[in-house]
Amino acid sequence: MSDEIEAIIGKAKKNKNYMQRGVVSSEEISALESQLKIVLPKDYKYFIKNYGYCFWFGGVVSGLVGENKRYEKLCCAIRKTKYYHDLYDHDSSYLSVPQQGLVIGKWAGGGYYFLFSQESERAGEVGLFLTETYGEEVSKFKSFTDYLSFLVTGTPDPELVDVDYDRIMDIIED
Repeated sequence: MSDEIEAIIGKAKKNKNYMQRGVVSSEEISALESQLKIVLPKDYKYFIKNYGYCFWFGGVVSGLVGENKRYEKLCCAIRKTKYYHDLYDHDSSYLSVPQQGLVIGKWAGGGYYFLFSQESERAGEVGLFLTETYGEEVSKFKSFTDYLSFLVTGTPDPELVDVDYDRIMDIIED
């Protein structure tokens, strides 16, 4: 796992404007888990422990920002998770954001990537939930490592998820 993440980040560092936080303390990671009442998957925990967050021209992986508030809006997983809960959970047209996990990325067309925590039946998976499907999941990755690899290298492709288009049509018609 760690070798694979290291190799992916090595490729990411070659992208234009690559930036990362660097090493994060175990106390900060524990505080994140405590605040969101979750246990992070091992591959994501390894990522934030060693990189905090990272971004480059065209890609962002949210995590822990620390003292550098300049990147908080772009890269803070806690802030992103709260934002999407506020946006979706109070509008009955949208499916609520899952509770067991956190938002680790934004979909440019409207939506978010959600990492399921260890307590979830889907532990470690990353799902893409879109605004245009009223918060329904449209695709998923088997792990955070696969998601990270996709962002950096374009592989593996996400697995498509069955979308309830009847539900969406009911929302549109109302």
